Amino acid sequence: MNGASHDPFHQRERALEDAFFKERDRQLMDKLRSHLAALEHKAQLAHVTGIVEDHVLQSLTQAGVRPETLGAVLLIPLVEVAWCDGTVAAEEREAILNAASQQGIHRGSPSRELLEHWLTERPDPRIFSAWKEYVHELARLMAGPALETMKKNLLGRLHNVASAAGGFLGLSTISQHEQQKIDEIAKSWEA
Repeated sequence: MNGASHDPFHQRERALEDAFFKERDRQLMDKLRSHLAALEHKAQLAHVTGIVEDHVLQSLTQAGVRPETLGAVLLIPLVEVAWCDGTVAAEEREAILNAASQQGIHRGSPSRELLEHWLTERPDPRIFSAWKEYVHELARLMAGPALETMKKNLLGRLHNVASAAGGFLGLSTISQHEQQKIDEIAKSWEA
């Protein structure tokens, strides 16, 4: 019998070594699971959106977009306009939630919950950046009339949100910051 196997210091060393490698294996497995989940989300987004450009799908997944929350992401421009003045007015919130309902995003859905969260806490700027890449890619893929209809509908909704709070002393219904954001959004559609 080997005397080292009964040595308490050797046993403790072996136990620590085993614990280290078990923890390292767990970390590597978690990393692999995370990578596989991201690939699955990209594949699902590609299926739902029709977009195959990896950098666009990567931006969307890195921003936390999932197929079940894509509806909210499509309305992120409305949220961005609402936040232009630093807070979201009750009238802006109502205009956004009405637009969401018109898009089929109803109370209790993951998209609606995410949208409501963004109306109380400003969303991560990466989400708006991912939206810009998404619509830029859509502009490249879609036929002109359908794209123009989508753009026109969005711009109408943006103006509804921007004018919902009534502007400064009722004189101007859309602030300068809101108009700049609307102009930025309109340019995002250019291929």
